[in-house]
Amino acid sequence: MTTAFRRVDSVFLSLILALCVAGIIILSSASSVESFQALGDPNAYLLKQAIALLIGLGAMFILMGLDYRRWLRSSKLLLVASLVLLFTPFIPGVGSELLGAKRWIAVGGFFFQPAEVVKLTFILYLAAWLPKIRLDRESGKQSLLPFAGVLGFIVIALLLQPDLGTAIVIVGTSVVMYFVAGAPAKVFAWIGIALVAGVLLLIQIAPYRAARLTVFLNPEGDTQGSGYHINQSLLAIGTGGLFGRGYGHSLQKFNFLPEAAGDSIFAIAAEELGFILTVGLIGLYVAVFWRGVQLSRRAAEPAGKLLILGITVWFTLQAFVNMGALTSLLPLTGEPLPFISNGGTSLVFSLAAVGILLNVSKSLRT
Repeated sequence: MTTAFRRVDSVFLSLILALCVAGIIILSSASSVESFQALGDPNAYLLKQAIALLIGLGAMFILMGLDYRRWLRSSKLLLVASLVLLFTPFIPGVGSELLGAKRWIAVGGFFFQPAEVVKLTFILYLAAWLPKIRLDRESGKQSLLPFAGVLGFIVIALLLQPDLGTAIVIVGTSVVMYFVAGAPAKVFAWIGIALVAGVLLLIQIAPYRAARLTVFLNPEGDTQGSGYHINQSLLAIGTGGLFGRGYGHSLQKFNFLPEAAGDSIFAIAAEELGFILTVGLIGLYVAVFWRGVQLSRRAAEPAGKLLILGITVWFTLQAFVNMGALTSLLPLTGEPLPFISNGGTSLVFSLAAVGILLNVSKSLRT
C-alpha cells in the first residue's frame, strides 16, 4: 500500500468492509425472488449491487488519499449542486416514479437517487461552516437562523418527493453536529417545538402518515391493511428464532414482505439467520458508532471532528431508523439499511463518505 493510504484507521475500515460483505451475502438470498420477477434473473439485483460496491470501493480508496480539506473548501458549491440535483426527479422525462414517490433518475438501467448525495454534501457543508461562525452561547441567534433555513429547505425538498426517512436522518445528523459545534442547550427547546409542529403539519397534509402512526401504536389493528407491512416484518423476525430458518430459506421474501431486498432486508436477514447472527449484525453498527466517536474526539481540528462525527451519526442513525421501524420501535419510514439494502446510490456515496472519514483519520492526535 502506498504512503498515501497508510495511517488510516484500520479498525473503522475493517468494520465497514465487514458490513459490505454481510450485505452481499444477505442480499444474494433476499433479492432472488424480487429480482427474478422484475428482471427475469434471480441474480440481477445482486449483480447491480456488486457493480455499485466495486464503484464505491474505488471511490473510497481514491478519497482516502485526497486531503479532506479540499472538499470542505468546495462544500458550499457541492451542496448547491446537490440541491439542484435533488429537484431533477420532478422534471418530466428525467425523473422516475416508483411506489408513488419521485426520488430517482433513471440512468442506463440504473436508478440514481439524488437524496443520497445531499446526505454527504450537507455534512461537508456543516463541517466547513460551523467552526467558522461565532456561536452565541446565550441565544444562538447568530447561527440558528441560517442553520434552520438551509435545513428547512432540504427537508421541504425531501418531503415533496416524499422521502420522510431521509429527512429524519438528515435532521438528526445535522442537529447533532450543530450542538457538538457549540450551540447553546436552550436552542434544543426551539428545535423540539419546531419538530413537533412539523410532524403535526405533515400529518395534516398527508393523512397516510397518521395511519402509519396509528399502526405504530397498534400494529395488530389492521393486519391486512395499513398494518400489513409491519406485521409481516414482525412475523419474519419472530419465525427466525435463535438460529433462523437457514440461509436462503426465507418464506417472507416470496411476495409476503414488501421491499424484501430493500428497506425490509433486515427482517429477511433475521428470518434466515436468526437472533444470534442478527445481534452480531447490529453489533457491527454499534462498533462503527463507538469507533467513529473515538476518532472524532481525537481529531486535530474542529472541521475534522465534525466531519467524522457527522458521517458516523449518519450511518448509525439510518441503521437505527431502519431496524427500529421493522421491529415496531419506530413508525415505518422507508429508509435503507446502510451497506446492506439493495440500492447502488446509497452504497456508492456511503463508501465515498467512508473514504473521506478515513482520510481525516490519518491526521488524528495519538
